[in-house]
Amino acid sequence: MHQIINVILFGLLAATKLLLAPAAMLAAGYHPISTMIITYIGALVGSVVFYYFGVAIFNWWDRVSGKDKKDKFVFSKKSRAMVKVKIRYGIIGLAAMAPIISVPISAFIVAKFFPGKNKVIGIYAIVLIPISVGLTLISEPIITPIVELIKQILNRN
Repeated sequence: MHQIINVILFGLLAATKLLLAPAAMLAAGYHPISTMIITYIGALVGSVVFYYFGVAIFNWWDRVSGKDKKDKFVFSKKSRAMVKVKIRYGIIGLAAMAPIISVPISAFIVAKFFPGKNKVIGIYAIVLIPISVGLTLISEPIITPIVELIKQILNRN
């Protein structure tokens, strides 16, 4: 039971802070393959949940604020910046930035720019594979010596 709770907690960590999850799992003693799988599934579940939650929030806000009507749109500095991000990065770029800007923020931005796109989850599913593998492979040589050093220090006392 304790192991299941740990896996769920590491999955939640991957769903919110993907950059830290592989290092934390490796430091806890998980095998790299299981680390890759758990961080991938956690990040994918997080991106799905936050994407659909973001779409629902933005749709609700448009109804409440009355922006669902087709009024003439006036460009501002903020809207121009948002269009630049949408054009420059697209769904794939925003999904690839998930470890850096966090999965929830990435999913909310994609929900704002691309609501109702069926391909968003598929893109996240594909993009998160090399990210979880890469983060695990990068974290392993860094975390392993640190864990061994801490074990040696604790054994001396």
